[in-house]
Amino acid sequence: MLMLLAVITGLLSQAMMADELVMKNGSRLVGTLVNASDGEIAFDTPFAGEISVKVANVKRMYTEKSVTVLMADGRVLRNQRIVAQKDALVMMDVDDHDTEFEPSDVEMFNPEPWRLGDGYKWSGDISTAIKVERGNTEVDELDLAIESIWRSLVDRYTVRGSWEVDETNNDKTQDDWEIRGKYDRFRKANADDYYGWQLAFESDEFADLDLRTITGPYLGRQFFDSRALTLAGEVGLVYVNEQFIEAEDADYFGSSWEFRLTSDWFSENAEFYVDQDGIINFEDFDGVIANTTIGISFPISEGFKAALEAEFEYDGGAVEGVDKLDETYKFRLGYDW
Repeated sequence: MLMLLAVITGLLSQAMMADELVMKNGSRLVGTLVNASDGEIAFDTPFAGEISVKVANVKRMYTEKSVTVLMADGRVLRNQRIVAQKDALVMMDVDDHDTEFEPSDVEMFNPEPWRLGDGYKWSGDISTAIKVERGNTEVDELDLAIESIWRSLVDRYTVRGSWEVDETNNDKTQDDWEIRGKYDRFRKANADDYYGWQLAFESDEFADLDLRTITGPYLGRQFFDSRALTLAGEVGLVYVNEQFIEAEDADYFGSSWEFRLTSDWFSENAEFYVDQDGIINFEDFDGVIANTTIGISFPISEGFKAALEAEFEYDGGAVEGVDKLDETYKFRLGYDW
């Protein structure tokens, strides 16, 4: 009996110190407000762990401790409690100055420091595809890819690289690599529009390409940026210099584009993605370059993932005797951070 009373007392004490969400259907959730973004609130409950609640379904919220709130209009309200006064939600600061708001006015709770202008967020991924075959035919294939992004409130640095080398019966059949660096500057804090500059180097021994250098400015826009859908596009001007192993070297001016999409609409446990970049040669419109990657990735554990991927690399200006289109299908293993 004493043990039961102790448990009940503990639960009541925890409830009195907890945050609370009141839903539009009248139900209540008691627990701890973790954060909110993309129109959803992450709420930690003692009975079901951390759950996601759509902001559109929330009528009232209360916080026992102070939180930092990034509003949809860009305002930042630091270290304030959320309380209810009559029919309104109010942020109360230490001097009891109040700010009324609706749940839909909130961009996110407890945002990461970079979203408040403090430093950079580092993210990226690295993956590999390996094939080893022994028997009548000996095949060795190695494919590495890496992307690293540093993002602040006003700018972004991106580095991408890939390398592939294949051998069949000890004869090399593929040897190519690419590295690309980009700098983006956003028009203003939390804006979707940005401009930037890129510098890229490519080499493909079996396409007779010793080194292709690409550089130039571009304009971009982040059309969507949520877990359900991210979509960004860029267009720009580039100068391209191509040094071939045997063919005559060339250089030209052109227009570049880039398109990147990810979505979990198909499944919460899988991510569909499409990446494409290309160049239009102003001197030879038939010499367009277009690289497209289509894939679907699945989380494994603690940042590790697997992916099924198809790559299509088209080079309309390929030298004589080299196929214009390369198709590659892969199973990849990787890690996100």
